[in-house]
Amino acid sequence: MKLSATTLGCPNWDFPRILEEFERLGFAGIEVRGLEGEMDAGKIGRFSPENAEETLRLTAEHHLKLIGFGTSCNFHDPAQFEDSVRQGKESIDVCQRMHIPWIRVFGDRFPPEFSREETVVRVIRGLRELCDYADGKDVEVYLEIHGEFNTIEAVAPVLEAMKDRKNFGILWDMEHSDRAYGDGVEPFYQLIRPFIRHVHVKDYLRATADAPFRLCLVGQGEIPIPTLLGWLKRDGYEGYLSLEWEKKWVPELPEAEEAFPVYAAYMQPLLP
Repeated sequence: MKLSATTLGCPNWDFPRILEEFERLGFAGIEVRGLEGEMDAGKIGRFSPENAEETLRLTAEHHLKLIGFGTSCNFHDPAQFEDSVRQGKESIDVCQRMHIPWIRVFGDRFPPEFSREETVVRVIRGLRELCDYADGKDVEVYLEIHGEFNTIEAVAPVLEAMKDRKNFGILWDMEHSDRAYGDGVEPFYQLIRPFIRHVHVKDYLRATADAPFRLCLVGQGEIPIPTLLGWLKRDGYEGYLSLEWEKKWVPELPEAEEAFPVYAAYMQPLLP
């Protein structure tokens, strides 16, 4: 297993600083979730056709890889469905140019105005459209365990429908699973285990009667990270463990200058 982080955690760093800091911290990969102020893959200047070769050269010089791209595509809302498919296809094209091996998408919510079955069918349709488009482009499509798509009941029918697609996988977000199941997460893990292709690591203090859940520095919360990593190691996972520090969305969180080194120091002893 290898360490990485998403750029969501360092929204104010330019690309040269990202390269320098990630290399210094011993990360092996960069998960792109926005770059230099732009979240849309097609608008990121470093990924344009005229800049792609230079971007890849600089990344390799720092002994790093661009390992994935986090889109905002979600398929639960029919009003946004076509735009999400369009955005997903555009991201796949950019990732093919940049040798980025996957994009992340969401199922996300169960709108109350539709039945759960309708929403699941819509999510499966979006995933299939993107997997079909990505076929032959060396880009895979990963559904993140996120929002309300974080339970056995929500995810099992999606996995059954997508099991024949070799370019489909699951991005396992530990926090969202913990929020659904707490210490009883193992049955859910066993369901998604054959599909896990990438892992988001974060930590938080669980909600109590007196306080909501609170994100915190990795290793200072209640997610049983060593146990979860032990399962992944036992089951042969060799991919990336990516810090998803949500600084972009939660600006009151500590800066990346503090959070990233804490993550690296906590995780290194836990790696195989």
